[in-house]
Amino acid sequence: MIIFNTTYHADNARKDEFIDWLKESYIPTVVEHGLLREPQLTRIFADNEDEGTSLSLQFKSPDTESLERWHEECGEALLAEMQKRFGDQVLGFSTLLEVIDL
Repeated sequence: MIIFNTTYHADNARKDEFIDWLKESYIPTVVEHGLLREPQLTRIFADNEDEGTSLSLQFKSPDTESLERWHEECGEALLAEMQKRFGDQVLGFSTLLEVIDL
């Protein structure tokens, strides 16, 4: 199992709009596509919150091949839409995590 984590930093002036867009557009589109599931959106505690809000968005993927397929079929278009809508007021980077059974 792979966890696809994207950490975002949103300008405080746009953070509410960004969170609404994630909930109303981005997350439903990702889940509807069918390869990623179990979305979880969290706020990251940070010392510099006057400079913006940091968020983490995670999805589960069965394997890296599914994630790559999702990225080609859906992810690139969503990223372009986000960049067009928010420009440099929302920045992000992604991390892949492998779940280790306990």
